[in-house]
Amino acid sequence: MPVISTSWECRRPTLLPHPGLAPSPNFRSRNRPLDCLPVADFGERGIRNRAALPSRRRLLAIAFGAGLVPILCSCASVNSAPAKPLATSAACTAASAYPSPDTHTASPTTQISFRNIASGTAETDPLTVSGSATGSHQGRWVADSDNAGASFYPGQPFRAGETVTVSARFPICGARGDSYHFSIARPPGPLTKAPASKAAPVGPQPTTTYLSMPKVQVPKLKVDVPSSLGGGYVFLEPKGGTKLGGPEIVNGEGQLVWFDPLPPEVSASDLEVQTYQGQPSLTWWKGEITGGTGAGEDLIMNSSYQVVATVKAGNGYQADLHVFKLSSDDTAWITAYHAVGWNLKSAGGPKDGAALDAIVQEVDIATGNVLFEWHSLDHVAPNQSYINYAATADYDYFHVNSIDPLPSGTVLVSSRNTNAAYDVAQATGQVIWWLGGKKSSFTMEKGANFALQHDVEMHGPNTFSIFDDEDATKAMIPARAVVLHVNFRQRRVTLQRALSHDGLVVNSQGNTELLPGGDDFVGWGAGGAVSEYSRSGKLLFDAHYAARSVNSYRAFLFHWTGTPATAPSLAEQKASSGGVTIYASWNGSTETRAWEVLGGSDLSDLQPLTTVKDDGFQTAIHLASSPAVVKVVAEGAGGQALGTSAALTSSAA
Repeated sequence: MPVISTSWECRRPTLLPHPGLAPSPNFRSRNRPLDCLPVADFGERGIRNRAALPSRRRLLAIAFGAGLVPILCSCASVNSAPAKPLATSAACTAASAYPSPDTHTASPTTQISFRNIASGTAETDPLTVSGSATGSHQGRWVADSDNAGASFYPGQPFRAGETVTVSARFPICGARGDSYHFSIARPPGPLTKAPASKAAPVGPQPTTTYLSMPKVQVPKLKVDVPSSLGGGYVFLEPKGGTKLGGPEIVNGEGQLVWFDPLPPEVSASDLEVQTYQGQPSLTWWKGEITGGTGAGEDLIMNSSYQVVATVKAGNGYQADLHVFKLSSDDTAWITAYHAVGWNLKSAGGPKDGAALDAIVQEVDIATGNVLFEWHSLDHVAPNQSYINYAATADYDYFHVNSIDPLPSGTVLVSSRNTNAAYDVAQATGQVIWWLGGKKSSFTMEKGANFALQHDVEMHGPNTFSIFDDEDATKAMIPARAVVLHVNFRQRRVTLQRALSHDGLVVNSQGNTELLPGGDDFVGWGAGGAVSEYSRSGKLLFDAHYAARSVNSYRAFLFHWTGTPATAPSLAEQKASSGGVTIYASWNGSTETRAWEVLGGSDLSDLQPLTTVKDDGFQTAIHLASSPAVVKVVAEGAGGQALGTSAALTSSAA
């Protein structure tokens, strides 16, 4: 199997002062070279913690925060043939505004965000905001936490369909001078009532239960090829069965490490380890899923599984399930959907149709300000979709399912339903190039085409990883985890390698993770499986949910240290051979190595009874006699006490 990384180089980005903007006092520490690294080092995800990975902070934001204007880093393959390369960014030295100029689908409750303006500009330079129907709008300014921009929050909402004129005293990207317009989305057109249909029956769901975690039935994960996973863990979000789902961590033997059961109407998605405020953190989406899109919020947990931040979508939207990605500057990249009125005649629908606008946002976690916003309907027409229009539902022609902010000042946006990924300039929102789809900027060589894809990621200047679902509902083509090479000079895409799972057909979800050592970790989405492969394609780890209805949107491999804030749990059961068996567990602990049992006639008379080695999520400990009161102490590798359970009064005493 070919190696992903090749020999390539990158010149340091040139940053030039912007007239009138004061350089940041932190410029020296922040203006560091952008190194072009092999994929094994550059990959955003991997088994090691993201804290050790290169920053993926977009150059525009770095430059704007320092009062500078970026000139793109020119990354090129050493062996590339000399030719004019495809453009990789749209340069703009003015302020960026969101909603961008000429947006037609803005929210009635939108804030008006500006990036690349000096601290204090918002307060000193008057801003005029006027709606064609609602007139002049007053409001308040909120500075971005990095002092590289600010958001204006109008005091009253705008009216659907009206045009908003914004005038400022500084130039704006995409505007003619210092004034520009955007429009508020129209309400969606009427839908035809769908015929009643019965939900498909869900068969029996095998589960695993634990006496020490009563009333919880964990979806059973069967491991066909076990692995040590290099000391890492698998991160999943089981859903779709008859039992409760939720975020889940397991080891390479399939043993549970952590599970957070959610109510029946609530699901989890995109469970990952990322870095927040310099610390490894657990991040995931929580909400309701309807028709393949989600409405909820994103959570950030510390190593003790305590929520330290909740991220909501800006401008009145609800965070979608597909993406929750943190930057090194503690901002969040998320997706959202909004049903709007749109002319769908080109896609076989009515002029007054109902379409789902796919939205990409970068949100300042500290303030809630929107730092970037992009609307699919303003840049990709509905007739680019491969999904047929139906009058019974809001037309989900685009379906954004992954975003990847790039160091070039662009963001890579994956659209499942147009079979394409788009390189979007963050300064203007304009699409720079298309990868795949009906208007691909590249010639797709044999095996390089993909369909209904998920998780499009760029690794270095030429390598892309994609989970290729293919058209499972029609052609029943097996899904693939693919790595592509994109030659920007010749505008050609070639297949480096592809992995399939015994012909497994996957009609939705999934991801391809390139691990630092060169292995591939694949979540098979709706197929309910997760696998790791070596460079040569050897299957190193393989597992699947026992119930066909249960699956995980994505699956990742990370190192993780969990130290729960809760106490260990304890349960007992009278042993048939006499005495009692007690069961000890500590949901989320990765450091417990042994259990010490304390027992006695009362709380004041507890004595050590025995110490046993930890045996997975729940450890069974047999006691020949039944003390009236018992406790367990979780011990670490050095024998130190990590946590003590509550006292259990033995019913068998």
